[in-house]
Amino acid sequence: MKVVAAVLLVALAGLSAQQDPDDQARIQKIRKYREECIAETQVDPVLIDRADNGDFTDDPKLKCFSKCFYQKAGFVAENGDLLLDVIKAKIPKETDREKALGIIDKCKDLKGADSCETVYLVHKCYFERSYLDKKEQN
Repeated sequence: MKVVAAVLLVALAGLSAQQDPDDQARIQKIRKYREECIAETQVDPVLIDRADNGDFTDDPKLKCFSKCFYQKAGFVAENGDLLLDVIKAKIPKETDREKALGIIDKCKDLKGADSCETVYLVHKCYFERSYLDKKEQN
């Protein structure tokens, strides 16, 4: 996923090819996790692309893709619990930390029917709130 990947990871989505080696390493990890999780969940990559643009399809495979991706990134435990200390520690330096923490706080307690849905709901919440924040700034 372009993912809102530094919780939840929105800042990573805009990274360009002119970044430092650490950023390039993050981009490579994101691509690797995406491909691995597509293979593991059998999700249609089109659904991921749509979610990356704010169109979140209510699809069980997409939900489990979200969980898979966030687990590989180290943000989620096997049972679907958010690892908030890890998430907070990995907020990219180019992200407004206070805003990110505020969004995390608003989304962190969402619960779905299972761990896949829980992670999906948190990701969707973070994405939507990040998007609204950006929209309000313009």
